[in-house]
Amino acid sequence: MKIKIKILSGGVKEQNLDIPPSSTYEELLQSLHINPEIVLVFRSGNPVPLDEKVTPDNIEILRVVTGG
Repeated sequence: MKIKIKILSGGVKEQNLDIPPSSTYEELLQSLHINPEIVLVFRSGNPVPLDEKVTPDNIEILRVVTGG
């Protein structure tokens, strides 16, 4: 399945990927070498659980910054 993702982390990076249709969002992050603990994944503007299957909608990966 072909998907288009946008990675928002100190800038914007767009990428097209071909992934297996049964992939989860967590597996997608692993394939991109992104730690799932430091990002949020959005599908069409809504957050998605990492164990959900990837759909070919607009996917955005947003790096979460914490500190105090």
